Amino acid sequence: MIPAFLATYAGGDATSSSLSLFPSMLSMLPNWRLTYSGLGKLPMFKKHFKSVNINHSYKSVYSVGSFNTYSTYHEYMNGLGFIQDVTTGSPVPSSMFDISAVSINEQFSPLIGVDVTLLNNMTAKLEYKKSRVMNLSMSAVQLVETNSDDIVLGVGYKMTNVKLFGVGKRPTNTGGGRGRVNNDLNLRADFSWRDQSALCRNIQDITTQATSGNKALKMSLSADYTFSRMLTLNAYFDHQTNIPVVSANAYPTSTNDFGVSLKFSLTK
Repeated sequence: MIPAFLATYAGGDATSSSLSLFPSMLSMLPNWRLTYSGLGKLPMFKKHFKSVNINHSYKSVYSVGSFNTYSTYHEYMNGLGFIQDVTTGSPVPSSMFDISAVSINEQFSPLIGVDVTLLNNMTAKLEYKKSRVMNLSMSAVQLVETNSDDIVLGVGYKMTNVKLFGVGKRPTNTGGGRGRVNNDLNLRADFSWRDQSALCRNIQDITTQATSGNKALKMSLSADYTFSRMLTLNAYFDHQTNIPVVSANAYPTSTNDFGVSLKFSLTK
């Protein structure tokens, strides 16, 4: 069942795929990451942006939850053989390993993404992500497939030498001693939207059922202010809304977190 699972979801051919439960690197898609920054060199973009990057990446992970070896296993050919049935004593075709579950985790993170830096040091990014997680359970004889789509928008701005609480706009010492740091204020806003759903495919009954689904909206606002080399002030506000679309036992929820923190470091 595991080789058929790998051939189906790894994009292979079932008639020529390996029967190994631990596939080699050649049987899975390689991970990659691509970044193109040539747009920032065009005159029409250089008037407004310091940099323009287009990003794309793919990551795939095959995992084996746990496995044991059969003490009664007898190999016949190419890693396949027989084990002895504990009740009848009859030989049963099997591999050497008793594997409870395997999974494939695929992520386009991002499928397509653009991040830019403007001439005034403002940064912005927009990403579209897709992911898919397949969990095959040998004991339950079922496959749970979870798919998610994410849209992420982020904006940031850095203000230098800001006067706050009577601190700021102090000259920087350029001599050989330890100079004063700039009192910078970093502002950040991030927005994300996720649409997630899960399907349970019962292999024995040949049925498919939607088990869960969720739409989530998240907004994060943060501000960091540098008082000195050792002291940094941080303020944040997080809002998240979850809307279930499949489960009958769940209901929409909304959470808000906010606070202020001071970070004091003795290593600077």
